[in-house]
Amino acid sequence: MRGEPMGWWETLISVADFPARWHCGRWTEAHGWLHILSDLGVASAYFTIPCLLAYFVFRKKDVPFRKLFFLFSAFILFCGSTHLMEAVIFWWPAYRLAGLLKLATAIVSWTAVFALAGVVPQALRLRSPEELEREIEARKLAELHLQHLNEELERRVAAGVADLTAANVTLRAER
Repeated sequence: MRGEPMGWWETLISVADFPARWHCGRWTEAHGWLHILSDLGVASAYFTIPCLLAYFVFRKKDVPFRKLFFLFSAFILFCGSTHLMEAVIFWWPAYRLAGLLKLATAIVSWTAVFALAGVVPQALRLRSPEELEREIEARKLAELHLQHLNEELERRVAAGVADLTAANVTLRAER
C-alpha cells in the first residue's frame, strides 16, 4: 500500500511534514508545560461551562432564547477543542486537524454572533425583575381597590334593597 495516495481522513490526521511542537523552536521544559497546562486548564473550563449551561436550560424550561444557549454551548465547546488540540500538538503534530477545528470554531463563532445580533432587540424588550415586581405591586393595589369598590357597591345595593323593601311594606300598609 506504499505509494498510494492517502484518503481525506488520513491526510487530515497525518503528522507527516510537521514536527511535534516540542521540536519547534527552543521550548524549555517549563515554557512548554506552561502552555500545555494553561491550554488544558482553559479547555477544561470551556468543556465545563457548556455542561452547566445545558443543565440550566434543561432544568429551567421557561428560559427565553433556549436555542441561543445551545449555540453558545457549541461555540464554547469548539473553543475548548482548539485549546485541547494546542496541548496535544506538543506530542501529536496534527496541524491539519487543528486548522480544521479552528475553522469550525470560527464558523460556529460567527453563527453565534449573527444569532445574538438577531436576538438582542427582543432581549432588550424583556422586562427586568424590578419592572415585573412593580407591575405585580400595581396589580395587587388595583385588585385591592376594586375589591373595596365592590364591597361599597354591595353595601349600596343592600341599602337600596332594604329601602325598597321598607317602601313596599309602607305601601302595603297604606293600602
